[in-house]
Amino acid sequence: MAPEEAYDDDQSADDDGPLTSGDRFREWFAAEGAWWAASFVFHMILMCTLMLIGTKIKPKVVDEAPSVESANVEPVVPQNLERFVVGETPIDPAELNTDTLTQAPQLQNEKIDSSSIQGGGRPMDANGPQLGGLGGFDARAIGPGVAAHGGGGVGVGVGTGTHAGAGGSGTGFGGRGGGRRAMVGAYGGTKDSERAVAAALNWIARHQNQDGSWGLDTYISHCKDPTCRGPGNVKTSGGATALALLPFLAAGQTQDSRGPYKNSIFKGLLFLVKNQKSDGSMADKLMYAESLCTITVCEAYGLSGDKGLGRAAQKAVEFIESAQHAKGGWRYSPGMEGDTSVTGWCVMSLKSAKMAGLTVTPAVLENAKAFLKSAARGKSEGLYAYTPLDENGKPTGPSRNMTAVAMLLQQYMGHTPKEPMMIEGVADLMHNLPDGKSRDFYYWYYATQVLHNIPGPDWDQWNRKMRTILIKSQIREDCCAAGSWDPIAPTKAPFGDAGGRLFLTSLAALTLEVYYRYLPLYKLDTEAEPPESILGKLAADKDKAAQAKQSKNSGGGGILDKLKGKSDKPAAKSGGASPAEQMFKKLDHNGDGSVSLEEWLASSLAKKDPKNAKKLFEKADANHDGKVSLEELKAFLEKTDKNHAAKGNP
Repeated sequence: MAPEEAYDDDQSADDDGPLTSGDRFREWFAAEGAWWAASFVFHMILMCTLMLIGTKIKPKVVDEAPSVESANVEPVVPQNLERFVVGETPIDPAELNTDTLTQAPQLQNEKIDSSSIQGGGRPMDANGPQLGGLGGFDARAIGPGVAAHGGGGVGVGVGTGTHAGAGGSGTGFGGRGGGRRAMVGAYGGTKDSERAVAAALNWIARHQNQDGSWGLDTYISHCKDPTCRGPGNVKTSGGATALALLPFLAAGQTQDSRGPYKNSIFKGLLFLVKNQKSDGSMADKLMYAESLCTITVCEAYGLSGDKGLGRAAQKAVEFIESAQHAKGGWRYSPGMEGDTSVTGWCVMSLKSAKMAGLTVTPAVLENAKAFLKSAARGKSEGLYAYTPLDENGKPTGPSRNMTAVAMLLQQYMGHTPKEPMMIEGVADLMHNLPDGKSRDFYYWYYATQVLHNIPGPDWDQWNRKMRTILIKSQIREDCCAAGSWDPIAPTKAPFGDAGGRLFLTSLAALTLEVYYRYLPLYKLDTEAEPPESILGKLAADKDKAAQAKQSKNSGGGGILDKLKGKSDKPAAKSGGASPAEQMFKKLDHNGDGSVSLEEWLASSLAKKDPKNAKKLFEKADANHDGKVSLEELKAFLEKTDKNHAAKGNP
C-alpha cells in the first residue's frame, strides 16, 4: 500500500484543521512500517547471500612468508630448531618435507578447494636437452604443504588440495615437491639417503647468522659444542649463503613453503637480494661465489615465482654474462682468462636461469663451448684440463675433476651418450669410482650428475658406491655436528681447508638430492636392448684387441693361422692327410722330410711378415737343430690350438 493510499479523501478535518504531510506519514508508518522494515532486511540479507555464493573465499594460510620483494618486511623470529638425530627419526623417503624434517609434531595440512585453480606452470622452451629436465613445474607451488596455487611436480603435479594442478609444459626443476615421491626410489634413493638429507638441512639451518647469511667460517659461532670443527678459510658471506640455501631449494623448499625452514630460507634470500649491487653482483665479484648466488636466486625464482627474486636473478645473470672472457671462459675475477672449474659453475648458473624462464644470451653459451674445446684432451676429446695452457704457455694435462665438470656441461649443451667424446669421458669417471679414501666431494658432486643423466648399469654402480660412502661418513652422533660432514676425518677432504664443513655438507646433501633435483637428460628406452656399461664395453674392446695382439705374437690369428687355413681341407679330398701333414708337405719344398728356416720363410704368407715367421719357426723347432720335423710341427700346432681354447678363442 502506498503512502498516498493511506490517506482517506473523505476523512473530515479535526478541530485543528486538515492533516499535514507529516501527520499522514506518521499514520502510515504506524500502520505499515513494521512490514516494510521486515521486507527491507530480508532483501538485504538475500542480496548479500547471493553475492557471497559467487565468490570463492580463500582461507587464511597460517604463517605465510612475506615476499622477498617486500624489502621493508622484517622476518619473524625463527623457532628454536631441535637437533635432528639421524638414527632415530622415522622418515619415509617418499614423505620428506618441511613438516617431517624435525622431530616436532607434524602439522595437519589445510584443506583447500583447488578445483578451479590452474597448476600455474610457466611454459618454457623444451627444445634439446640443454635445459635439463623432461617435465614442467608449477612455479607457484612446488613444495608440499598448503598448495594455494594448485599442485606442482612433473607433468601433472600432485598438490595437497582436493584436485591435482597441472604442471607447466617444457622443462623444470626435476621432481622437487610433487614428483619427489616417485623419483626417490625410481632413480636410486633410499630411506637412509633421505634421512641423511633431512639431517643435513637441519644442521645447516641451525648454523645460520642473525642477518640471514651463512659463513664458511662464522657458522662455528652457533655451535653448542666443539664437534663442528673445520671452518673454511675463504671469506664470502654471499657464496656461503648460496651454498647453504641450495640444498633447501633442491628439496623443493622455498620461502613460501610451510614448515620450520621457510623463515630461514626467506632470510637467506633477502640477504642476497639486499646485498646485490647495481651491476647485478652479489658476492664482491668473486666469480665462484657469484655463480653460486646466481644459481640460488634463479632456482628460488623458478620455484616460487617471486617477482622481486625474478628481477634480482635476471640482473645476476647479466653480470655473469658480462664477466665472461673473450675466449669463452670464466675465472676468479670478471674478465680473467677462464678455467674449467669456474666456467662450470657459471654455465650451470645460466642453465638454471633458462630453466626458470629468464633471458640468457645464446652467444655466451656458444663462447663457452669454444672454451671447453680448448681445454679438451684425450683421443676423442673426452678428457679435460683445468686450463688450456700452463703459466709457460704449454698445454696442460687432463684431470678427473675437470673431466666431470666438462662432461656435465657438454651434456647440457646437447651431446649424446653414444658420441665418442662422451664415451671417453664417462669411462674415465667409471675408472675413478667413489671411495672412502679420497673423499673428493667436489668430484662426486659433478660426476654423480653426469652418471645420473645416463640411466643404466654405470649409474647403478656409481650410485651404490657414492650413496653408501656419503651416508656412512655423515656425523650421526647426538652432538652439534649431527647431520654434517667432517672436512678433516677420517681423512682430509680436498677443498676442506678452503670451504670447510659448510661447503662439504652442502655438496654432500646436493649429491644425495640428485634423484629429484634434476630429471635425467636421457630417457631409458625400455623397448630397446638393455643399456651396456660404457666401461664394460671399453674393457671388452680392449680385451679383444689384446687377444688379437697376443694371438698374432703366438701364431694365433696371424701367419700360422693363415697357413693352417690354407691346409684345412677335408681329409677325404687330401688323401686322408691331416691338416698338419698337408701344411708340412707344402713347407717341405725339397721333400727331405724336414722344413728348414729357408723353406719356412719361402712360403708366400711368411714373406709378408718374415720377422714374426722366424719367431714361429724357432718355437716349432723344439730340439733347436735348425729344422722342423713333422712331429715337431704337429706338437706345435696342437699346443697352439690348446692355447686358443684356453682363452676362449675359436
